[in-house]
Amino acid sequence: MDFPIEEYRTRLRRTQEAMRKADLPVIVLHQPENILYLTGFYTTGYFSYHAVAVPSEGDPVLLLRDVEVPAARATSWIKNHYIYKDEPDPVPAWLDTTKRALEDLGLAGGRVGVDEHSWFLTVERWKMLQKLVPHATLVKEPRIVDHLRLIKSPREIAFLRVAASQAEKGVQAGMEASQAGVTERVVAGAVFNALVSAGSGLPLSGIITSGTRTDLLHGDFSDRRLERGDTVYFELQGIHQKYWARIMRTTVVGPASDAQKRTAETIIRIQDEAIATMQAGANAGVVDKAFRDPLIASGLRESYTNRAGYSLGLNYRPSAGEFIREFVPGVDWMLEPGMVFHMLMMGAGMGFSETILITENGPERLTTMERKLFAGL
Repeated sequence: MDFPIEEYRTRLRRTQEAMRKADLPVIVLHQPENILYLTGFYTTGYFSYHAVAVPSEGDPVLLLRDVEVPAARATSWIKNHYIYKDEPDPVPAWLDTTKRALEDLGLAGGRVGVDEHSWFLTVERWKMLQKLVPHATLVKEPRIVDHLRLIKSPREIAFLRVAASQAEKGVQAGMEASQAGVTERVVAGAVFNALVSAGSGLPLSGIITSGTRTDLLHGDFSDRRLERGDTVYFELQGIHQKYWARIMRTTVVGPASDAQKRTAETIIRIQDEAIATMQAGANAGVVDKAFRDPLIASGLRESYTNRAGYSLGLNYRPSAGEFIREFVPGVDWMLEPGMVFHMLMMGAGMGFSETILITENGPERLTTMERKLFAGL
């Protein structure tokens, strides 16, 4: 397990307190991050059905494919497993497992909260589950565990500090490899080697673009060869114990032009001033405007339709972040100590970002790499 049993018990207690307030005797969760957060169970096999049933009293039960039981024993504190095996059946065995778990808990006849927002509770699965438990009322659970995850514990913050350091090592290696004539693929090889060597897990890929390709917001690396004067844009993450920290930096192949320097200085100045507004108790809508409005006014972008930042922490692909809280126009929520965000700003082919922890004393950068436009000779 990544955390002491006491931390998992605390998370479960807070979840069950919220369930009782919401009049939910049981919730069945399918989102991998939330299963991991409550139980410690980790697998990459979420192409198969996995879930956790959490009663409002007592311990949860894991719903697993049988070949994942060794992983559950190795990673989770939950000992009660309902398992299924791969077999053809008009009623999928995996959903029958969920039915049996609810029946054995004595909770198959009332309100059952389900995480309708989960990538992994498909419409097909939801309909099948409803047929299998006809006496239950499936209701949308109010993202109880998601919201608990917003406030990071000291141990989670420690994991994020390590992840931030790993991400910086990846960026540094990528910048050093960014020489005229090499391909983005070669740069990516240097990046991923540095990340693994630093102890990071790997995502599916990383955003590494150059030259005219820097307008691809989520561009993968390619066989394009770097040319002198190109900007090379990195958005990378370090991953420590499944906790992600992210950073954006930009470098120039060879010396930077005066125009490139002015662009970078403008973005960094605006972002520095906006990050300073991220105080505990600040309104997220006000913070968003501090990022968004000055960048548009600078003329570097005609519009700014993407989010200015989002919550980040425990993460599974296909998602690139928590996205439980986002900085977009019109939001009205408050920043709290223990929240962690990826705050980003892009313009004119350049990008800079930081992973920011909200503390009682103001915002703290977990990513500490120098904030400047890097350049070669």
